[in-house]
Amino acid sequence: MPLALGSERDLASIWARLREGPVWILVRARPGLGRLTEALALLGLLEAAGAPVRLLTSPEAASYARRISRHPVGDFTLAGGPDPQQALIDSRDLQRLLSSLSRTRPAALVVHGYPLLLPLLRRAFPGQLVAMANLHDLASPGHTAGARRLAAELHSAADLVLVGELRRGVRLEQLGSTPVLRLPALVRPELLSAQATAAGPPVAVLGGGSRGDRRLRESNRRILDRLEAAVVAGELPGCRVFPGDDVDPQRHPRLQPGGDRAGYARHLLAARLVVARAGRSSMAELLALGRRAVVIPARSDTLRGLEQLANATRAAALSPAISVLELGELGRLGAALEEVRRAGPRSWSPGNAYVRERLSGSS
Repeated sequence: MPLALGSERDLASIWARLREGPVWILVRARPGLGRLTEALALLGLLEAAGAPVRLLTSPEAASYARRISRHPVGDFTLAGGPDPQQALIDSRDLQRLLSSLSRTRPAALVVHGYPLLLPLLRRAFPGQLVAMANLHDLASPGHTAGARRLAAELHSAADLVLVGELRRGVRLEQLGSTPVLRLPALVRPELLSAQATAAGPPVAVLGGGSRGDRRLRESNRRILDRLEAAVVAGELPGCRVFPGDDVDPQRHPRLQPGGDRAGYARHLLAARLVVARAGRSSMAELLALGRRAVVIPARSDTLRGLEQLANATRAAALSPAISVLELGELGRLGAALEEVRRAGPRSWSPGNAYVRERLSGSS
């Protein structure tokens, strides 16, 4: 379903409700943390604007979010199983959410990663309903025409769809009568305000993937083997790996497991070189911080299998200090690292300033 151009003046009331709060943010953070990272960026911007905020996410991600955020964090999980209808009916967390929304009536609800819930929440929730989305949620190259129409119908239940992209500039479009704001991806404000040195040891971040990606763990192990060989060959002085679960002390004795994911940001700020999978949030952080990086796209078994390659290609187009290396090209890792060492990062600004300005009511 094609997107038509919209008018930004139609969004003033939505920004006002977000600014006033309370705002609840519901985010799916399984299997990866990319959506959570983007949601936390929006949460930080809402906090700076004075809005009371509450985050709801999966139990595993909630534990992580509590360590890096001082805001209320609650657990939310849909029941599993092959029948989505039964999953909705059986979900105690969804029942509690609907009851809480009816009782407390926050000014706005932001939903990231649960498009199936948007029509239901639209009927049950009288406040502003905002969907956060990846462009591939709406228009993956792997989607059939029917899948695209389904995605459009689900997302059009929201009052506004925020689409974070690896792009410069902002574009406002419409999905039916729903405005779609395509803007540079958001990055956690605390990362942008911290001191970045680029003087520390190299870092690898190997998270990412999507539902159904059975090959991610295997491909990560191949990357770890190549990183170990790079340290042995002197191509890297060492490397700290996040998350460190797959680092085998016997197989990878020269690699350092990163441990707690909450500490990744501190090491990223200091890293002179980064090796990463090509999740959108990871790419946005590398671009915003001006890191030199070799990115290795994950290949998924789902319809979104082309997403990481698109992310990596776009990031490399935005900054010459980012080099794309396919999994089958791991033998070139040393050469790719040398290329990005010599390259100068090109400045890129996330969408934070745009959102901050709208939340301030100055535009």
